[in-house]
Amino acid sequence: MKRATQDPHLAQAMKILRMKAGKSLKEIEPSVGVTRQAVSRWENESASFPEDKVPLYLRAIGKTQADLDKEILGLSEDGPSYTGPGAYSDFAALLKQQVIDESMSPWVEPGEWVWYQQGLHPRRSEGCVVELVDGTLLVRLYLREKDGYVFLQRINPESVEQYLHSDVKAIHKVKVRGN
Repeated sequence: MKRATQDPHLAQAMKILRMKAGKSLKEIEPSVGVTRQAVSRWENESASFPEDKVPLYLRAIGKTQADLDKEILGLSEDGPSYTGPGAYSDFAALLKQQVIDESMSPWVEPGEWVWYQQGLHPRRSEGCVVELVDGTLLVRLYLREKDGYVFLQRINPESVEQYLHSDVKAIHKVKVRGN
C-alpha cells in the first residue's frame, strides 16, 4: 500500500522504526543523502518527509514499506476499541498504565495509556511495562537481559537503561497503546 507523506503518523512511525532498528541519525544520513539535521526535522515534524526520501530512509534502517504501514496502523489505533489485524479481543485480562512523562515520545505520548498483559514477556524492541521492586512502573522498549542486567530502550532522549535483575520484579508486554 502506498502511503502518502502527508499521513499524520508518518514522521512518528519513521522515527519509531529507526529506533527499533537501533540506527542513529548519523548512521543513516549517507544512505538518505541529506544531513542528520534534515532527517531530525522530518522526524520531529518541523519539516515534511520528501516523498522520494521515504524509500531511501526505509532502506537505510533495514525496513520495508509494509513495516511502515504496520507501524502507522499501530499509531492510528483507537485504544482498546481497535478490532483490526492483531487486535487483542479480551481487554478484561489486560492491565493499563497511563504514561506521565515524555520518555517514550513519540512511541507513546504523556497522557496516553498502554494496556499490558501480566506474565507475557516482550520480544526484543517490543514495548513493555517494567515493574520495579520499589513499585515503580516504567514504559520502555525491551532490549535484552544479560549478565544479571535488564536492558531497556528509552526514546526521548534516546538512551539505553540497565537495571539489575534483583531490582526488577516483572516485565510485561504492551499489547495496545493509545488514548
